Parts: sequence; structure tokens; C-alpha cells
Amino acid sequence: MKIEKSLLEACLKQERVAQNQLYKELFSYLMNICMRYKNDYDTAGASLNAIYLKILNNLDRFEHQDSFIAWIKRIAVNHLIDEYRKEKRERSKLSFSDKEQWGVKQATYHTREAEMESEYLLQMIKKLPEASAQVFNLYAIDGYKHREIAEMLDMNENTSKWHLREARIKLRAMLEVYHEKT
Repeated sequence: MKIEKSLLEACLKQERVAQNQLYKELFSYLMNICMRYKNDYDTAGASLNAIYLKILNNLDRFEHQDSFIAWIKRIAVNHLIDEYRKEKRERSKLSFSDKEQWGVKQATYHTREAEMESEYLLQMIKKLPEASAQVFNLYAIDGYKHREIAEMLDMNENTSKWHLREARIKLRAMLEVYHEKT
């Protein structure tokens, strides 16, 4: 994906048509990132809109010698990690009865019958415990190192490695169940 410099300059001038065009060009790329970290389309869409606003508000900080796509990916991942931390803090404040009342979902490990394709794999990742899914996404999909993941998620580097190991074990088990069914 190549974003024209003239489009970015028009966005800097607050031209609504250009901002709308940029949104359309970035939508599928950003939505794919958001869907890896969120459980449903609506939540991912809300995150995408917040990310897009951050991109527009910080566009003057973008240095044109850098890759625009790498820059927006960094903004997106950082925003999603910040949301994860905030949700984690809020969940930890709830008592057990509050969690049941508000319907906080516990991780489930049952797989659905579906075709083995990328969307199905994403569904499997979403069934992992939340911290393990976050670490797996950051390490296996986004290419971060355990040291970076530990800093982003406020955890020990060895904890990050443990979550990755657990995610792989659970994904392997889900794949075995899927293969037994098919």
C-alpha cells in the first residue's frame, strides 16, 4: 500500500475530503490489525476510529523519510496495547460476583467447525486467555521481541515467554481437535 505525499499534505491542511480518502485507504489494513486484538467487529471498529483520530492528530509528527505504513502500524499496536492495559486494570477492580453480573467472559477452548483458513486461525487465537493471545499476536504476527512485549504489557520477559508457550500448546490442542473432527 502506497499513500501519496500529496494526500498526507492535504490531511495536514484539515481538508475533509482528503481525510475521508485516507480513512478509506487505511480502513482494511487497520481493521485487520484491530481484529487480531479484539473479539468482535464493533469493538475493533471503535478501536480503529480512535486509532485513526490519533493518526490525524499526530500527522504533523510523521517524518516523510520513514515508512508511513510502519508508522501507523506502530500507532495502532500501541493504542491496542494501551486499551488492553486499561481493560485489564478495570477487570481486576471487579469482584467475582461483579464479573458474573457484567458477563466478563472466561476463556473457552472449544473450537467450532469451520474451514481451515486465516479467519479460523484468528478465531482460535481469540479463544486463548487474553494475555496469552496478546503475547502471541505481538510475537508471532507483529514480530516483537519478548523484551519489547514485556515492556508493552507491563510484565516480566519470562512471563511473556511463558504466555507464548502456553498459547502454542493450546493452539496445537485446538488444531488436533479440529483435525479429529474433519
